[in-house]
Amino acid sequence: MVEKDKKKLNIAMICDPIGDNKSGVVISTLRFGKSLNERGHHVIFIGAKSGMVKNDDYNNGIKTYRYRSFPVPKSNGWNLAFPSVGELKKVFKEEKIDLIHMVLPMSGSIVAIKAAKSLGIKMIAHSHSQAENLFMDMPKPFKPFLFYIWNKYLVWLYSKAELLIYPSKMAYELLDKLSKKNKKSVVISNGINLEYFQKKDVGDFYERFKISNNKINLLFLGRLFPEKSVETIIKALPYIIEKNDNVHLIIVGAGYLRKKLEKLAEILEVDKYISFLGIISEEDKVSAYNSSDIFILPSLAELEGMVVLEAMACGKPIIVSDAEMSASRYFVEGNGFLFNKKDYRDLAKQALKLINSADLRKEMGEISLEKVKKYDIHKSITALENAYYSIL
Repeated sequence: MVEKDKKKLNIAMICDPIGDNKSGVVISTLRFGKSLNERGHHVIFIGAKSGMVKNDDYNNGIKTYRYRSFPVPKSNGWNLAFPSVGELKKVFKEEKIDLIHMVLPMSGSIVAIKAAKSLGIKMIAHSHSQAENLFMDMPKPFKPFLFYIWNKYLVWLYSKAELLIYPSKMAYELLDKLSKKNKKSVVISNGINLEYFQKKDVGDFYERFKISNNKINLLFLGRLFPEKSVETIIKALPYIIEKNDNVHLIIVGAGYLRKKLEKLAEILEVDKYISFLGIISEEDKVSAYNSSDIFILPSLAELEGMVVLEAMACGKPIIVSDAEMSASRYFVEGNGFLFNKKDYRDLAKQALKLINSADLRKEMGEISLEKVKKYDIHKSITALENAYYSIL
């Protein structure tokens, strides 16, 4: 536990797309920053300007310093921040920063490293990136080289930090070999707020999004990017409908693959069984979980998978791809089923077990509620505070 008489810290969290993107890493950073502030620490964000946000602003009540940027193609709103070393040194001095937390290994962190070194400020690096997130849809001949280059870059970046944080045991086992020998590291779940994500009434959610409450609703929530493998769910639908057509698939999230996925649904003649909701509010996200009967994550790469935890906190059974690069598969323990990655027939088979049994859905949903308790974000914040104090 963190001692009550420990000094409160001034922390700079570096996350280029902060507040301008709904990806898991951004949401996690916002939640961590807000919780640290509530515990009396002073947090600032360093991020990028964008077409939507051109000036410094506040996110979750936290001052966000924004700098000139460059948009990342096919990234759904990601921008690389390019502050100067002098600009960051000025902010770090004015804010009396004690520690820098590099959340993403992007350009903002590279500049922060140089500014921190000149000021003698210690740094923590957070593992939130897999090569699969960046290069999944690259031609096969180029992938080994791109993976090698990215991992070499991570080795360099991680070597500048006093401590590394991994969101799951799998992430640690997968990526810790990239860090230099004897580098301190710790596993801290991104966690979720169990007071917010819980079983709730959905209000007028069905009416506003034109979704039937008389169907067995399947839910996917996440970015519409290659590593999420959303097409696997759509391809499974004809096989599900053949056995039970009282189903509907809700897809929440945005990404450059949306049109391609909508076209696939039309070709397979299952478009009337699918609702693409795009990006929705945090409040509506909780309603989306609660309006669903089964949560499905077909993702091929996850360092943790907060959406699975959120679905579990809302009492839902889960179906997760058994992909070797996905830590989310370890959440399945009597509360759902695994299926062979990209195997839409196997996904349909597992889904039908739950679709055809309300009792099994209820039983597995209850197990989800029990198992998610150990991922309470308050436990993660305490672990994060301990990590900070351990290097200061």
